[in-house]
Amino acid sequence: MEISYTYQGSIPDFTIAGKHYSTRPGTILVVNSNEIHSVFFPKTKKRQDSLALSLIFPYPFLMKIVPNYRYRRYEIPDKELLTANNQQNLAELEGILKKFFQFASHQTNSLDEISKTSQILQILYLLTKNFSSIVTTPNDLATTDKPFERLDEIIMFIQEHAKEALTVTKIADHFNLSTSYFSRNFKYYMGNSVIEYLNLVRLHEAYQLLTNTKKSILVISTQVGFPNEKAFTRTFKRIYKVTPTDYRKRLSGKNRTNIL
Repeated sequence: MEISYTYQGSIPDFTIAGKHYSTRPGTILVVNSNEIHSVFFPKTKKRQDSLALSLIFPYPFLMKIVPNYRYRRYEIPDKELLTANNQQNLAELEGILKKFFQFASHQTNSLDEISKTSQILQILYLLTKNFSSIVTTPNDLATTDKPFERLDEIIMFIQEHAKEALTVTKIADHFNLSTSYFSRNFKYYMGNSVIEYLNLVRLHEAYQLLTNTKKSILVISTQVGFPNEKAFTRTFKRIYKVTPTDYRKRLSGKNRTNIL
C-alpha cells in the first residue's frame, strides 16, 4: 500500500486504477494493494516547484500489524462528501503528514529513526482507524486455494508478457489450470477479469507513451499488445473517457490539469 502526500505545489496527473487526480498542498491519496498507478508531470511543469511524500508499506508488514488487512480497503472520500467528524479526522491526518515531512527532511541523527518510526505508525493508525473498511474480496496475492495460491506469479507473468498476444486460455495453460477455474478465481481475488486486468496493464504503458513520446497511435497500440488500433482506442476511451487522439491533442493545451 502507498500513501502520497503533497506538501508543496501539485502533482498534475496522479492516476490510480484509471482514475485521475490533480493534487494540491495537503492532498492525500491512497493506493491499495495491486492497484495500478502512475505519476505524470508535463514538460512545462517545473518539478522543483513541487514537493511530495510517498510512504510505501510492504504487504507482509501490513498483514502483521493491521487487523484483518487481507480484507481491508483504504479510501479517503472527496472533501465535499466528508462528514464533519471525518473532516476533523482528515485534518488530523494531514497535520501529522505535514509534521512528518518536515521532520524527515531535516533528520539529523540516528535517534531520529525512533521518532520517525513512531510517526509512521501513527499515520498508519489514523488512516486505518478513520479511512478504511472491511470488504468481501481479499486484497492479497496469496490465497488459501491451493491450486491458485501463487497468484503473485500469475500477476508477474501477465505484466511481463502483456505486450504479447495473450489470451485467458494461454495464461491458464501456462499455469496448468482450466480456463473456467482460472477466470473465476482471478475475478474473485483481483476484482477484475483477466482481460480487464491485462488491458489495464497495457493502458498504463500506452498512457506513458502517449504523453511522453511522439509515436503514432498505431505504433503505440501494437507496442503495448493490443491486437489493433481500433481495440486500443475503444479500450482507452472506456477507461479515460477520451480517445487517444483527442487526449494527445489536449496535451498541447495550456490547461491540461483541468481536463483529466
